[in-house]
Amino acid sequence: MFMVGSKRLIIAGLVLLSVTGCGHGVQFSIGQTGQTFTQKGSTVNNAIDVLWVVDNSSSMSPLQTNLTSNFNSFISNFQTEGYDFHMAVTTTDAYKSEANFLNNSSLAQFGDGVGPNPSGVFVILSTTPNLDSVFVNNATTGINGSGDERAFSSMRDALNSPLNAGFLRANSFFAIVILSDEDDFSNANRSESSWGNNAAADHCYYDTTMDTASTTAYSGPNHVSTCARLSPQTPPDTVGSYESYLDTLTQSTGSSRRYNVNAITVLDGACQLSHSQDPSNGDAGFVTVIGQRYIQMSNDTNGVTGSICDASYAAALSNISNQITVLSTQFYLSRIPQVSSISVWVNGVMIPQDPNNGWTYSSSSNSIQFHGTATPPQNAKINVNFSPVSIAT
Repeated sequence: MFMVGSKRLIIAGLVLLSVTGCGHGVQFSIGQTGQTFTQKGSTVNNAIDVLWVVDNSSSMSPLQTNLTSNFNSFISNFQTEGYDFHMAVTTTDAYKSEANFLNNSSLAQFGDGVGPNPSGVFVILSTTPNLDSVFVNNATTGINGSGDERAFSSMRDALNSPLNAGFLRANSFFAIVILSDEDDFSNANRSESSWGNNAAADHCYYDTTMDTASTTAYSGPNHVSTCARLSPQTPPDTVGSYESYLDTLTQSTGSSRRYNVNAITVLDGACQLSHSQDPSNGDAGFVTVIGQRYIQMSNDTNGVTGSICDASYAAALSNISNQITVLSTQFYLSRIPQVSSISVWVNGVMIPQDPNNGWTYSSSSNSIQFHGTATPPQNAKINVNFSPVSIAT
């Protein structure tokens, strides 16, 4: 018995070789291999840690309300399957805890809400009483934060803060969910709100890969011409630098990453224009920035994106939750299988190969992934049987 992908793994099968006599050739018989996984909370990973990074700038009030009003679409799946989860909230302002800014470590501490009635709960557990109402309190981060949103560096500073020790567990699947109507502009060498000290209504890149006179999607209508008059600015930290940070933090990489990043943000020009003209956002008339850096990191880490312009975030939150459960319950195989030979059983019941309510095989990670109603509950016994493609693999 040995451990694979933090799941208990029992190999129940043999690869058989038979050699014909007198040197007239060798015949190989590859027998079917069985793998039995036991998913049990007391001994096997069933932990999911979720960090919400919620923009707290002046335009965010209706978006925060949309998030908290539809939270049940996210959490119900975790509760039904009995996952052991931690959840915490930080803002796009946590970066100001750094020495180059306000040098105040308390700004990186997870939030428990704003106003006169904080929840007093900084990390929500699966056992937290009145969990839904605590989340509503914590995720209502207010609208008095900086308009210089830096979700990536705020995420990193919150995770590195000793004030939040114990949140992220060594054996958990880690999910990050970002809610913001601006892209990320993390850069410790650029002072707050210093995007040129110009008349531009919002952030500005002077970077040919992101913002040029011929490419207006990144900065919005009538914005690039203003940016072009500025002297060159320091671009934000690369997305890859934050992916490397998360790789190191979770001790995982590539197709076996033990984390993903999800975002509800501005996905396209239509939403960009609509949001900038919406009088309910408290910042109407200001140009918002398409969340291309969020989209990139989400794509790189098997995350899910949703649009801030959706009337309801219920579908996006449900999709994010489902993807987290798919990735957190995937079972890595020790051999490369003949896909047609795979059979999967949960508690003695055969599960269909079905991307909606069954299992699929991921060749990139050599794993079985479960979907929808087929997601195994805790304490379920999962059997995977298959024939390997060759003796060597």
